[in-house]
Amino acid sequence: MLRNLISAALRRETPDEIPSPQATEPVEEAVPDLDFPPMVPLHPPEARNDNPLAAYCEAVEEDLRAAGYLR
Repeated sequence: MLRNLISAALRRETPDEIPSPQATEPVEEAVPDLDFPPMVPLHPPEARNDNPLAAYCEAVEEDLRAAGYLR
């Protein structure tokens, strides 16, 4: 199976196998008219942990206030 895949990938088309642009007629495919509502742009959520030390600083400040070092 792998041999078939490699041989197909390495196979080169001869000029007889390549269709000329004049020989092929443009095929118009029927595209259904689909009316989709406009898409709403997505926004990323607000950052919640920009400063990972903020909770630590708040805890230290709270302990310092409880100990009487801060007012």
